[in-house]
Amino acid sequence: MIFSRAAVQHVFLFAPVKVTSGFGATKDACLSRELVFDSSFRNRRFRRAGGGYWERGLGSRDGRQSTPRLEKLYQAETESARGHRLISLAQQCAAFVDGASITYGTGNELETGSGSSAACKPTLREFNVRLEVPLAAEEQLGLTGDVKALGEWQLSRSVALESLDELNWQATVPLQSCRQLEYRYFVYVEDLSGYKQIRRWETHFKPRYLGPCSELQCSQLDVFGITSDNSDLKPQVHRGWLNHEVILQLKFNGEKMFQVHDIETFDPQHVQLKIVPVEQTSGLHVEYSKQEYGKSQLDQQPTFGVPYTKGDIVIFHITLPLERMMEQHFRLECYSMSNELLGSATLVTSDLSGSEGVLHVPIKSAKIVDETLARLRLPYVTVQPYRYSPLDFKNTYAHYWPKSWPNLDVGHRGNGKSYIADAPAERENTIASFLSAHENHADMIELDVHLTADGVPVIYHDFGLRTAPPGKQISRPDQLEYVLIKDINYELLKRLRIFSVIAGQVREYPSHNAEPRMEHRIFPTLVEVLEQLPKSLGIDVEIKWPQRRQGGGSEAEQTIDKNFFADKVLHQVIQKGCGRPIIFSSFDADMCTMLRFKQNVFPVMLLTQGETKKWQPFLDLRTRTFIAAVNNAQAFELAGTAPHAEDFLGENASEMLRKAKNLGQIAVIWGDDVNSKERVQYFTQIGATATCYDRSDLFMPEGKREAFFKSPALMAEFAAQCRI
Repeated sequence: MIFSRAAVQHVFLFAPVKVTSGFGATKDACLSRELVFDSSFRNRRFRRAGGGYWERGLGSRDGRQSTPRLEKLYQAETESARGHRLISLAQQCAAFVDGASITYGTGNELETGSGSSAACKPTLREFNVRLEVPLAAEEQLGLTGDVKALGEWQLSRSVALESLDELNWQATVPLQSCRQLEYRYFVYVEDLSGYKQIRRWETHFKPRYLGPCSELQCSQLDVFGITSDNSDLKPQVHRGWLNHEVILQLKFNGEKMFQVHDIETFDPQHVQLKIVPVEQTSGLHVEYSKQEYGKSQLDQQPTFGVPYTKGDIVIFHITLPLERMMEQHFRLECYSMSNELLGSATLVTSDLSGSEGVLHVPIKSAKIVDETLARLRLPYVTVQPYRYSPLDFKNTYAHYWPKSWPNLDVGHRGNGKSYIADAPAERENTIASFLSAHENHADMIELDVHLTADGVPVIYHDFGLRTAPPGKQISRPDQLEYVLIKDINYELLKRLRIFSVIAGQVREYPSHNAEPRMEHRIFPTLVEVLEQLPKSLGIDVEIKWPQRRQGGGSEAEQTIDKNFFADKVLHQVIQKGCGRPIIFSSFDADMCTMLRFKQNVFPVMLLTQGETKKWQPFLDLRTRTFIAAVNNAQAFELAGTAPHAEDFLGENASEMLRKAKNLGQIAVIWGDDVNSKERVQYFTQIGATATCYDRSDLFMPEGKREAFFKSPALMAEFAAQCRI
């Protein structure tokens, strides 16, 4: 057997390392470390690190000195003999890493029986990947896949690639020759504690695939982000989800941000803003989004900051390790348009309270000590990692909405609003209403989720309800009490009397406990809905979070922590809702950001009421117009938006929707203006991705005979969502 100079690059030994005089490997030796050799064998020795020979931990750039015995053994080998011994070592370790007679249950591995050892032999699989642009200095390239040697999709057990030059990376992994493999590449950084942060990862619906290899060493050449699924040859890469890091967003998203003392010395209409970390640490990364159509992606800050004027939307997006969350200092620097430092302010993360709030920050002069130039009212939001279980690289549906899908019909609150005149037979947001919409061929239903005082996600539209004590006679609206769902535990909620006021008249409805028909009961839990609805019925899960209004005040009080709320809902959807089309939505732009960065499974869209005459505008500028919502969706990689129908009754409706489609976004149109067969057809014709309306029994398009997702092939595609 003849070995080329580049025959072997990496041989895996796993600590604790026990090496015999013949360079053999025991089972204990094949546990957790990688021994790296010079790929050309020119120096006939270990790679040097700081003048010494070293043995490298898998996924780390830090080496440790090898023993003189190992160095002498290696130098004493002839090139041919060394090649034979390295391959022998690879075979032994591969047998322990990826045993031929073991089935790990991934579904993508080939089972091998006792008589298949000749056909299924250890081999070295070489993964070569080329980048289109170089990585940043602190970034590394990782590899993961569906077998143990590739980490079984887990971030913590992934394989680090070695940089050959600024664009080419490589890893060699011992695997079984008979196995089919699925794998993905990703870009990451490590913080000081050794935790990896996913900067970007390949998000194709189907992972990369490798068939069996019959050779002793097989090589694979890939381009990062591009697979055979990329017909347009554009990389499909998105940002990762949070694991051991936090996102802090500082939001310039309102009309009145600064209170200025002297417009001559500090003009907030012409200023450049920059966030500078006072303490530099690995895993701390500051980016920004200035939201303009087609240019809203997160980016690095300019040297003298981001130009800002009243009405702009600028979000500073800061990623930092969890352990730095309560002890990091930042400096907000304010520059003139001629790049002169005007003043600065100090921001301390220990001043942050809860998931969101407002900082009141004095801007101090750069020239005159103790002079205050302006006061800044600065909203913030923090996004914590999903708390219940780690997610993985196996698959993602966060951007899965194929162009081949038809316009979908979405049942608003099921079969429509019920606390109105001429309501449908089933009460809104009940299992009966959802099933009614599905029976009338709705592809999806929209529902509204609140959290009770004891943390139970329940389905109901309004933030509160009208009620009265048991036995009290009610004849006038002013006799009713209004209570918020967030202030009531679930057992009490089920007992409460329920009233509505229609055209000035009071009407009472059965409480949850008084309704004998289970599927007609008000306040079903999210779990009950997920368990009882057929998988072929998609669900738009709207997270209800009260918005502050432009003219003052709020839709409702909210005292539940936003991260806690999001995690509770996510946990139930991940556990009970997988295997079906699901999308999250919310009128709260920050809740959408949370849902996007806490998980990588489900798509998220921003609901917006747009430019409407029906309601008072919200305070957050991102909610004011359709294009503002589109820009925010681009900035934080949401699947798209759910705009109000009123925005699309003019002549430029098709062009507006085309702008969203050009950015790869979906647009699910909702509102009373969709509630007729003619309007459903109109919004379909102008390019809506889906239309959400009341009364599927009345307004479903003529000729539709079945819901779109009633297809075994489609259901099979969604089955892979399920992690447990």
